[in-house]
Amino acid sequence: MAVATQQPEPKHRFTAKLRYARMSARKMRYVVDLVRGKDYNTALAILRACSKRGAPYCKKLLESAAANALDMARTRNLDIDANNLHLVEALVDGGPIIKRWRPSSMRRPTMIRKRLCHVTFVLEERPLKESRRERARRQKQERQKIASAAKAARKESGAAKPPPAAGPESGPTEKKE
Repeated sequence: MAVATQQPEPKHRFTAKLRYARMSARKMRYVVDLVRGKDYNTALAILRACSKRGAPYCKKLLESAAANALDMARTRNLDIDANNLHLVEALVDGGPIIKRWRPSSMRRPTMIRKRLCHVTFVLEERPLKESRRERARRQKQERQKIASAAKAARKESGAAKPPPAAGPESGPTEKKE
């Protein structure tokens, strides 16, 4: 007799690919490393402010991945919040190399390599992580609520302070001779 366990619903992943971008993979990785692991809105803000040449490519690709997510959610009747999308995977792979020749010293031909790259973004819906500052603020508020509730309970019971416990460490001690 097998016990049926309820499996958690698999998370949906939404991808977008940019292929044959006229930029070297090494230069594109600088931009992609800035946004990997960030949520959609933060990544978009970073790419808008970034002055690297690959930033507009990545910004457009990120918007495309979000549009793919919303379109897929609409067609499959999924409940997806665009504010909870995170960039969980961002890959940059080298593409084909376009080879051109240019004259060098003493009219010798020298090969010029024009590198291309492929970029892949994968978005996934997951709850927003709170920052350390937000977590500390929330914990402080919770401690204050608990303290104020305890203070109100003491006030209602009539005892301002609990009586001190009698023991060997409380009060003066006398020596017996």
